[in-house]
Amino acid sequence: MSSRLVFARLLETIMEMEKDIGLNNFTSNEQQVYAAIVLLSNNADSPVSIHDIKSHDLVCDIPMPTVYRSFNRLIKAKKICHIGSDRSGLYATT
Repeated sequence: MSSRLVFARLLETIMEMEKDIGLNNFTSNEQQVYAAIVLLSNNADSPVSIHDIKSHDLVCDIPMPTVYRSFNRLIKAKKICHIGSDRSGLYATT
């Protein structure tokens, strides 16, 4: 199988998975923030610190205002939740 075909099939599979988990209407940045939280928590819904999220390879190049907008949109959609007080820097998947 050619590399082009493998690439095309991977993109097709990713799009299907985005639909399955309800992330197809989210921006790439929002998806990357969500994926970083999932990876850092080992898919266990355990809290992840904002410091670790910001340092993750998927997020480190995203401007912080965009990361915070991503948090807000993901929280509103009930994909993640903020743990603790307003000043707490812990997030988890729902």
